[in-house]
Amino acid sequence: MCSLIAAAAVILTSVVAGDAAALAPKQPHSQHCYEFPLVILSTVNRAFPDPTCNQLRYPAPDCLKEKVETRVEVIDHADGSLNCYGAEPTTVYEDVESNYRGQTSLFFPKHQMNVKFKNETNFVGLPEDKAFILNGPYLDCSLLRNHMAHWLFRSTGRYSPRTKHVVLYIRESPDQTEARYAGIYLLLEKLSYGPNRVNLAKLDTKCKDVTDLTGGWAWQNDPLSYGSYSPNVVIDQYQNEFGMGERPILAYPDGGELSQKIRDYFVNTSTGFLPQMYRFLWNNMTNNPDALETHLDLGSFADYILHTEMSLNVDAYRRSTFFFKDRAQTINAGPVWDLNLAYGNGARHNFKDWIFPQYTYWKRLMCNYKLTSLVIQRWKQLRSDGGAWSDKAISDFLDAGAAPVRRQLQKCKGEWRSDVVQCAYVSLKDCNGTYEERVESLKQAVLDRSHWMDAHITKLYKPLNATTCSGVGEIPKYNCARDGNDDGCLQEPEKYYSAVAFPRVRTPYTGPSCATKFAASLDGTAQYKRVPADEQMSGDDCWKSAGLYVYPQQKGVRERNLTHFCNGYGTCAQGPGAKCDCRKGILLQQHSCRRIDAESEKYMPVESASASVSKQFAAADAAIESESVWTQHKLFLALGGMLLVASVFVVVTKAKERARHERLNVYRPVQYGSVEDYRTFTSPPRAL
Repeated sequence: MCSLIAAAAVILTSVVAGDAAALAPKQPHSQHCYEFPLVILSTVNRAFPDPTCNQLRYPAPDCLKEKVETRVEVIDHADGSLNCYGAEPTTVYEDVESNYRGQTSLFFPKHQMNVKFKNETNFVGLPEDKAFILNGPYLDCSLLRNHMAHWLFRSTGRYSPRTKHVVLYIRESPDQTEARYAGIYLLLEKLSYGPNRVNLAKLDTKCKDVTDLTGGWAWQNDPLSYGSYSPNVVIDQYQNEFGMGERPILAYPDGGELSQKIRDYFVNTSTGFLPQMYRFLWNNMTNNPDALETHLDLGSFADYILHTEMSLNVDAYRRSTFFFKDRAQTINAGPVWDLNLAYGNGARHNFKDWIFPQYTYWKRLMCNYKLTSLVIQRWKQLRSDGGAWSDKAISDFLDAGAAPVRRQLQKCKGEWRSDVVQCAYVSLKDCNGTYEERVESLKQAVLDRSHWMDAHITKLYKPLNATTCSGVGEIPKYNCARDGNDDGCLQEPEKYYSAVAFPRVRTPYTGPSCATKFAASLDGTAQYKRVPADEQMSGDDCWKSAGLYVYPQQKGVRERNLTHFCNGYGTCAQGPGAKCDCRKGILLQQHSCRRIDAESEKYMPVESASASVSKQFAAADAAIESESVWTQHKLFLALGGMLLVASVFVVVTKAKERARHERLNVYRPVQYGSVEDYRTFTSPPRAL
């Protein structure tokens, strides 16, 4: 009996010890300790989506980008000691929204992540904001290209996202016991326009005066994506020539928070700063060239052009290209964005020419004498001994950035490119050689391009013609001076580029806010004023994009003739006051043209139950009832014919389905870094 009791005691003791061990904090292991800050991203109530996720009928958001509630833990010791997985977190954030991001990179094994906090947050030492990005370099074998690109642009005195390397661990599912090592990431600020980033004046429905509507605005050149806002600008000869015939994508403010009056201001050719600028480029190249700086911040454009040319970015001037305009200020170029396929990485790695002449808008700008002079002058200053972009400054930055990566990779027990703990986790296919060789290749690519530009920068002064400047309007003979006939810069370039003063870097708007002015407009007895309908906050389905219908993984229900706006089932006129013209013959929500069917009805807003929709339902029910009556009367006579029709229908449907799958199977994913290579589901939508 005593022996039985003793045995039971031993078993109980072992069970209790086991439970205690399971509950105790995991002890750090030296193999999981890092110089870089350690970020642990854990899902809370459901897993991150995978390629088998349930895609709603298009147009709809990509199910792979669905936001998931996460818990974010940071281990970042201020005393410089190593940050070890399993140690006590230095900071924990709850209720954080995270999701996969990217286009083709969405399907890389190393995911790019959006991280959004509920409140302004100082995340891993970066200034307070809500939105951050965990960028996972996969095709950039050095893990340094975006890090360097943003440093270069910031060194001009302008804003570009701050960056910091971190190590990321992920729990993709709540039932995952241990977080998975995800590799070395680059934490960077997501482009936003609050006080700690670009810092633009707030534009909302409290803005009433025309001067208030001048900013802040921000927009970009990029493919349409579901839910983004794109102003229905007038595609006239001016916009077609210099705006590539494309609608810009609104980056700030949120398109759903504007009034019709504000939207109309942007797209009206008489008030909008984009159509006004395009008209100037067409009509005023010779008679008033100095007035270009009343439209553009020429200093920002000079810095942007130089940064872009030095980068040899595959998307240069056409995609991931951002602009902004603060209140009562001119248009600025920037910040720069997405430079993984740059600096010797990508299609332009051996390019020996200027990039801007490939794009009509940019080559037209470089026919203006003042901008050309500023570009030359600024390059000379940045590349001078001790300059921000000197050979020494670039080499020192890359050496400093690579050093901690190199030290971590020395602990990597496998192939340095793999996803083994302490390794880089980059593309095995694209990242050949050693890490040292990849860093040296990056450094050599940057310096080689800089030396080429050193030798060719003054050759930007040149004779002008329809090829170099676009053959519209009047153009000067040379881009040397205000007098377009002056060719002295071809012999004495320094005399000409030194004669132009470089503009001061823009400072943010500091005048009264719209909220302050609106409050002051209220009289002493009334707290509210009746607001006209066109000044109230409202959505606009003419601006809200339904996407481009690019299907890398060929999932979801789609149709041949979806449109890019009006929820895919309508069209809009160009310019102010446009409304969606919905397709006939399909049950659609009034005004928005959102399709109503069993799949999408539960996602509709409450206000969709309009009289128009009710009439459409009634018409559909009446048609069904009529058809039922006809069938009862003619059933026996038509039975044979119906069977025959049904058989033919089945055969034809099967044939079409096979053809559809064959057609879809030839579509390739969007090539990373290039949008010209995508395949849309059909040719441009037919007019409705």
